[in-house]
Amino acid sequence: MAEEKTIEYCMLNVAASPHPDGAYLGLLETAALKPVNYWGDHFATISRPEKVKDGFLRGRVVAWTEIDKNEPAVLTDRLQEINFNDLKIDIPDNVGFNGRVFLYVFRESDHTLFVEVANDLGKRLSPQRARKIFGMLFDAIIQGVDAPLVEVTIIPEEDALRRILSIPTLKRLRIHLVRPNADDLDVKRIMERLEAQRAKSEDIILVALPSHGIELNEENKTIAEVAEHNGFVEGSGQEDDGAGVKYSTREYPRIIKRIVGQIGSSFAEAMAVASETLLRAPRD
Repeated sequence: MAEEKTIEYCMLNVAASPHPDGAYLGLLETAALKPVNYWGDHFATISRPEKVKDGFLRGRVVAWTEIDKNEPAVLTDRLQEINFNDLKIDIPDNVGFNGRVFLYVFRESDHTLFVEVANDLGKRLSPQRARKIFGMLFDAIIQGVDAPLVEVTIIPEEDALRRILSIPTLKRLRIHLVRPNADDLDVKRIMERLEAQRAKSEDIILVALPSHGIELNEENKTIAEVAEHNGFVEGSGQEDDGAGVKYSTREYPRIIKRIVGQIGSSFAEAMAVASETLLRAPRD
């Protein structure tokens, strides 16, 4: 029996401040067809968003490699450099190479972006690269200086924060918080504090006393819970046997896998994932 192929998706939290009705649609429309150089000679952009049903927008992430015609080419059979113009190859400026196409679905209700990071052709895009691409597309350079301030973060595995806070002897904890949407969790006071200080982000670093472990108070637990999806949390300490351990929510992106063709088209698969996946477990 042939091995079943799987499609994989990561989840990105997109927090715009402010975010009036239609803000996210506007951000995606402005970003469409604007290429960004996200790594080396790799470029990417997105297609125009399409509203498929209330609260859901879908489109494509297209990545490619560009050739710098000002750099020499190499004759691989001779390991010899050659001026690119001497090849007498006419490559139009609007042509990229090694193209890869991935789908995205944006869920407006909780501003969650589901991005295909392994498609049905076996091509891959890491969650970290996906985050960088959208972060660049939502930056003021693309959006304009009057656009909302946007933070894009990778949503980690559901138990990533618990793993950190459960380190038996937690010696050091860093909470990096970026501006969340004001309607997320219990964050109104957190947003007000950042806004009052004209702050884009906040870092809380706690270091334990000698021979002790950190015991978080309720306020910092709440901030850590918000930063789990709006920033990151990382901690280090010791296991019960004294072995050192270090975890970061950035290192454990939440990945959703689906069997290719289980539901239908690739877009149908992506829409099902975006419709069915909970952002976080219900709070007590």
